[in-house]
Amino acid sequence: MGEIVEDPNWSRRSVGQMYFPQFLVGMTATLLVVLGWTFMSTGSVWQSLGWTFLAGVVLQAGYFVAVLWLVQAEGRATDESKANDAGAPAKLPGPFERDGIVHALISRLFPRLLP
Repeated sequence: MGEIVEDPNWSRRSVGQMYFPQFLVGMTATLLVVLGWTFMSTGSVWQSLGWTFLAGVVLQAGYFVAVLWLVQAEGRATDESKANDAGAPAKLPGPFERDGIVHALISRLFPRLLP
């Protein structure tokens, strides 16, 4: 789904995924904007709170649908990859291919030993 970033300037997290704290901050900021906007438009605290509550329900429903869609898409991708790999054996690296330094050393010292 997302790739892991190994850059020291980034935190070690998956790129392209949204975590709950990020969603919570974004939702709170959005609801505060809706609250201020409706209060400036209507002048009523109760109408502002009502519209803000309605906006919160819509945001939560959208978040729920998005999570369900992501889970369903991930499951479908996993099922497709299992179907493609069903007949093929797992390709494991040889004992000298796991470490590039050992592989390079053996290939230089014994060029006919490795393919």
